[in-house]
Amino acid sequence: MTAVIRLIRGLGALAVLIGVVVGVPALLVALHLVPSTVPSIHEIGAVLSARDDGQLLRVVLAAGVWVCWLIFTLATGAEVWALIRSRPAPRVPGLGGVQGPVAALLAMVVVGLSLSSVAAPLAASGSAARPPLPVAAMSVALADLGHRQAAPVVASAEPSAGPEYVVQRRDTLWALAERHLGDPLRYTEIVALNQGRIGPDNQIASGTALTLPADAAGLTASPSVQRPGEGSSAVDVVVEPGDTLWSIAEDAHGDGETWPSVWAANAGRTEAGGEVFDDPDLIRPGWTLTVPAIAGVGPAGPGGTGSTPTPAPPPASPTATPTASPTTPPSATPSPTFSPSVTPTAAPTTTSTIGAQPTASAGPDAHATAPRPDDGTETPSEGSVALAAAAAASSVLGAVSLLAFRRYRRRQFRHRQPGRAVPIPPPELASAERMLVGAEGVDVAFLDRALRSLARPGSTPAATPDVLAVCMSADTVRVRLAHPAHDAPAPWAVDAEGVRWSLGRDTAVVGSHGPAPFPGLVSIGRSRLGEHWLLDLERVGVLRVAGHPGRAADLLRYIAAELAHNSWSEMLEADAVDLGAELATLNPDRLRMHGTSRDAIDRFERSAQERSAAIAAGSAGALQARVDDLLPDAWAPRVLLLGHGSDATGHLEEALLGVGQRMGLAVVMATDADGPGMQMTIDRDGVISVPELDLQLEAHQLPVGEAAALAQLLAHAAALPGDVGTPSASTQDASGGGHLQAHEEAEATGNDRPQVVDGLVESVLPLPDDTYSVAAATTARDVLVLAPATTPARREDAAAADPHLDEDLADWDDPDCRRPKLTLLGPVRVDAQGKLPERNPRRQFYTEVVAYLATRPDGATSEQYATALWPDEPDVIGKTKVRQSISVVRSWLGAGENGEDYLPSGLTTAAGGRYRITGALVDSDLFRRLRTRALARGADGIADLHAALGLVRGRPLELPDLRVRGVGGYGWLLDDGGDRMDLEFAAMVVDVAHLVATYHLGNGEPDRAVSAAKVALQSETFEDVPLLDLVAACDALGNRAEADAYVQRILANHDAEVEEDLPPRTAAILHRRARA
Repeated sequence: MTAVIRLIRGLGALAVLIGVVVGVPALLVALHLVPSTVPSIHEIGAVLSARDDGQLLRVVLAAGVWVCWLIFTLATGAEVWALIRSRPAPRVPGLGGVQGPVAALLAMVVVGLSLSSVAAPLAASGSAARPPLPVAAMSVALADLGHRQAAPVVASAEPSAGPEYVVQRRDTLWALAERHLGDPLRYTEIVALNQGRIGPDNQIASGTALTLPADAAGLTASPSVQRPGEGSSAVDVVVEPGDTLWSIAEDAHGDGETWPSVWAANAGRTEAGGEVFDDPDLIRPGWTLTVPAIAGVGPAGPGGTGSTPTPAPPPASPTATPTASPTTPPSATPSPTFSPSVTPTAAPTTTSTIGAQPTASAGPDAHATAPRPDDGTETPSEGSVALAAAAAASSVLGAVSLLAFRRYRRRQFRHRQPGRAVPIPPPELASAERMLVGAEGVDVAFLDRALRSLARPGSTPAATPDVLAVCMSADTVRVRLAHPAHDAPAPWAVDAEGVRWSLGRDTAVVGSHGPAPFPGLVSIGRSRLGEHWLLDLERVGVLRVAGHPGRAADLLRYIAAELAHNSWSEMLEADAVDLGAELATLNPDRLRMHGTSRDAIDRFERSAQERSAAIAAGSAGALQARVDDLLPDAWAPRVLLLGHGSDATGHLEEALLGVGQRMGLAVVMATDADGPGMQMTIDRDGVISVPELDLQLEAHQLPVGEAAALAQLLAHAAALPGDVGTPSASTQDASGGGHLQAHEEAEATGNDRPQVVDGLVESVLPLPDDTYSVAAATTARDVLVLAPATTPARREDAAAADPHLDEDLADWDDPDCRRPKLTLLGPVRVDAQGKLPERNPRRQFYTEVVAYLATRPDGATSEQYATALWPDEPDVIGKTKVRQSISVVRSWLGAGENGEDYLPSGLTTAAGGRYRITGALVDSDLFRRLRTRALARGADGIADLHAALGLVRGRPLELPDLRVRGVGGYGWLLDDGGDRMDLEFAAMVVDVAHLVATYHLGNGEPDRAVSAAKVALQSETFEDVPLLDLVAACDALGNRAEADAYVQRILANHDAEVEEDLPPRTAAILHRRARA
């Protein structure tokens, strides 16, 4: 069908739709056939029984036309709404005969009026053929620059054939081109490469294998392509909103009439949550249904039938050869974010559809044609996938890394000096932090407790199970034993064979505070059902990973990163040889990276010899020594990871496997050579096969870029405030508007404070320094930084700079005030005079919109706003929902007494062409302004500081659970560069509370100091400052025992035994207390 014919058909269909939907009611109105009222039953009866004067037929015909118009319009609305949502239209009862023609008309409009339908032929005939957009070629050019001459780009009139893609449910050619080619108008290139596979009007059916252009990027490893003659099998489908049995059968078989087979295969099935599928007309989103294969029926092909014709081969192209195409990706190891969903019981049977790279087994030149991803270094950038391999994939690595990140961040706050800011991650790590913090990881805390409950000190060696692997699902932990054992501690359950023990997540774990018996457990992959599988490397001894070299390197890199922070890997040391240096800063205390040196291998061999000799002399081995605390340091676990290019001697392997006991040692190597130990094979799609456990899993992967981002982020979080060049940030002046002012910290000396006049200092802490040093938990440096001296001129300047502060504070406390109020110093919430839409209020999302705009005094452009609130939609700019959200928020906030909207239109002078909220009240802004004025007012400013603390309602920026947050998820908080409100507000509250507590302790008012310190604790701070203030206040009140309890709490927070193990400031204050 030519583009002109498509255009004519599209215009004709559009004319029909407009003529019926708009023209019919217009005609009826013109003919005065619009009823003014709805007739009652009595009036209808009277008309029917009266003599007909010719009007009855006219009224009946008009009523029939109105009814038909209403049915047609409803069907059109349903189809348009489904088209907008890219979902199948719901089957409206009674409209079945109308929905089909309406859908056909809309399809002709969409296809016929698409710009590409006309533009593609014109471009092909009117200009020289252009090469495809170099989406993937850019990385090749950068990676190979300086190493080899780039291959010339060969112009071709036809698009170059590239990877294959298997059409999924609800895919369209437009969406595929937009997603994988970067331009939806390039869908004609897909059509050109797939003649005979695409139906009339560019229709495609799920299950069809399409060849994409060579520069296609961001591809998921597609499911195996089922070719004719290969047989078929049932598949599992997760129900999505809008699905019906008819639509599911239509997607799977190409014919919705086969829905009874789906019903028969699932009738009586118990779904998640305990519901039973017993009504074919009722299925719920999230349910899993098995769709059986139908003999002779497959996805609808080009002819629109259920047959599966043999697809035509793609056009031959010289650039389809991997080694000849300049747009070939540099590595066949894509980010694991796009890992395939693998059925545990069946390996893929077709060639990978990710790229045109040869497999690792293609021959002796496979290594040359598939460059390894770790041959060079890769610098992470804000646009990188940034931990998609770990955090976004909800892996064990993401969970343990998040715990480590939070632990490091708490440590930074505890070491923070009052008036100083914690180190702020650089902007290029913002996306990595957002992915890590936003991931819903595995519950590794429960896994750790469950594993520790298996250790039984003082019992026989056989009492502790010989764990080989662990499988963790959403509700159960199952351990796989190397040898049968039936004596499981309660509440563990044992199967009949004694090789599988299980523990439910809802079961209270007993004895979970002992040693970690299996420090070598590390996850290797997950099943299609989402089960995470972990191997005990110590029990395996030698693990060989064969297959695709790039995938194997990514798996070993993942294992190394997870071992670096597993909470159950106590005392473990890991050495990685020939895996690159990107993980060197991840956790140097546990993970050491080496080049190609044999030093690490030689040390490992010596350790193996020593432990082998100890076992030969009668030692029970590493597991028993660990459980019974018998010189556990001598059996500290060690793991050696060897990349391609490094090899261990056969003597080492024999030493690890020949003693028959756990030695606390393990070797993991990427090698294709046969040898002793457990064998594991990984293919180019990232699927690992473990024959010994009869497993096929989706392998965990950590490519170089994501590994570097993870290491840099955690290294930055682990650095103490004094280790990073972070300016101090807590001294304010009237010109600062209440915001933290960066300055170089002065050394506190005896001459830093002004001279005392009449026994007082012109400051919010007016007494001499010695008074506060003796009575309060502070230092001379704290007093200097937090309470600088002021002057009458500064007092006047502060009052003139913020004349409306008292009025704004009164409005904040007035429940009848019309001004919008945003709470950030506690659970984030918005109080406004307007209302949200009743049917879909989406309060959490619109609250985030207000929070974003209200914290930007200069406003935000439409582009800034759209990308901040929809960070995962690169094409969101200009979409209707962006403007719609602003309209909803404008109505919600309302207008002031002068009639002007608090969120003005972009056309007004107040908005200045940007989205900005004016006149709203924000508690954090009031807090800053009060503190600024307090410092300028000197001793009179203590009232302002009390008012500031009165604004605190909990932990600053306390956000709802990830599952109920808005679309943006508040990720923009991490993208604000140097203005990190989440870090600033927490320190701001603690500093003001400490200032107030110090003031009252110096004045002999310890009870008021207690109130101030408890406000800081209410903010859920991790710092020692408010606890030290409570120690000083309790001592002043004579509550020595309570003060000692707070000291023990400080020691516990730092996992310290004595005060010398605490941060210097904390230790100095407690030491001064001990001498008093």
